[in-house]
Amino acid sequence: MCSYFRVEGYSFYLHLKAPRTSIINIQLSDTFSRLLLIYDDKCSSCTKFARAAAALSRGWIRTGGHYYSQEVIEVKKIIFPADYDPTKMFWLINKNGAYGARLGLVQVAKESISGLIKRKVKNYSNDSDNSSNYILACDYKNQTMSCLTAGNILKRIINMMRKSDRFEFKNY
Repeated sequence: MCSYFRVEGYSFYLHLKAPRTSIINIQLSDTFSRLLLIYDDKCSSCTKFARAAAALSRGWIRTGGHYYSQEVIEVKKIIFPADYDPTKMFWLINKNGAYGARLGLVQVAKESISGLIKRKVKNYSNDSDNSSNYILACDYKNQTMSCLTAGNILKRIINMMRKSDRFEFKNY
């Protein structure tokens, strides 16, 4: 199965490879030249995770939130099909594709090590988020989504380990 779609000057062919894996033909641009970690910026524990990933990689991993980062909103329009909800997990996007949740954890660990090796300087600037834009309070008001309770943090971690998704880039 193959479908063609176009978003703001980008052309894509989406080939369904497996039920949970897709290959996207894309010409890489500056947006994808460095890693991008997309996280739930309404959640304080998710924000702390994104900060830790950026710090451990010495800035090699850029971060941006699902909801408040304009760059991430544009990137999601480019990568994910219109009928797909990428906000259900965090994503690490590198030159090979977008990796969500469990697959993303493997990529975050791998790229953090790469960042430690590639980046000699400890001071870095995070291009997608200004460090003052990090929200450290939970922005979810209902109790079932709250990130301030230990039970909900544990549920998020368990769901992250259970879920996984991947969109691979194939350059031509």
